[in-house]
Amino acid sequence: MDKGERSMIDGRLTGKIAIVTGGSRGIGRGIATELAREGATVVVNYTQAADAAAEVVAEIAGFGGTAMAIQADIGVRAETEALVAAAVAAHGRVDILVNNAGICPFRTFWEITDEDWDRTHRTNLYGAFVTSQAAAAVMRDAGGGAIVHVSSVSAHVGGPEQVHYCATKGGVNAMTSSMAIALGPHKIRVNAVLPGGVHTDINRMHWEGQPPSSPNLSVDRPGTPWDIARAVCYLASDDAAWVTGAMLPVDGGLLVRA
Repeated sequence: MDKGERSMIDGRLTGKIAIVTGGSRGIGRGIATELAREGATVVVNYTQAADAAAEVVAEIAGFGGTAMAIQADIGVRAETEALVAAAVAAHGRVDILVNNAGICPFRTFWEITDEDWDRTHRTNLYGAFVTSQAAAAVMRDAGGGAIVHVSSVSAHVGGPEQVHYCATKGGVNAMTSSMAIALGPHKIRVNAVLPGGVHTDINRMHWEGQPPSSPNLSVDRPGTPWDIARAVCYLASDDAAWVTGAMLPVDGGLLVRA
């Protein structure tokens, strides 16, 4: 079943308010639309792609969902705090945070500059941390919530042109465990999904039109944003009420066969 077969709102997340960082394209767009199909009101965060974010909001409205777009660079604390404050001002609270925003500037080991390293860490790791701090404070005061980090199998299976990126995702995994412990007393669950090779714009440019093909894959196709989105919806929902600190690979079997 692909996204085109699900035009009705299912209701598992009805009444919930969700923020999706980097929600204007790729995996983030899939997550935003799937959360909305499950009934959540979605705040679609974007940094520069205003037109793409507007398209996501329009798509969600088209099947009867509710969404709004808010610009913020999550690597800047003041903008992140303003993002969360705007969501609360519009909807009264935040129940779900999906830390999806991330960058992966492919570089050989020798080509990685200090700027590459700092920018990747500021977006992928620091950005997830400060957004979580701001949203978790709101969740704590409201009695709980759910945070889902979008990490990567690259934290465990590195790539020759992703040293800086893999380091950030290893940090996200470690942060997931620690945050689950730190926020558990406040009834805030923290989990991560670890996508494998998903055919997004960033990967398409790197693969030059060739999706990943590996004998390690148990499922004979590349992943889609909606494969990841459905896992996020599970972790964000009450179906996962007893799940926290988990790191769920959604990778076609890559890790178990590696």
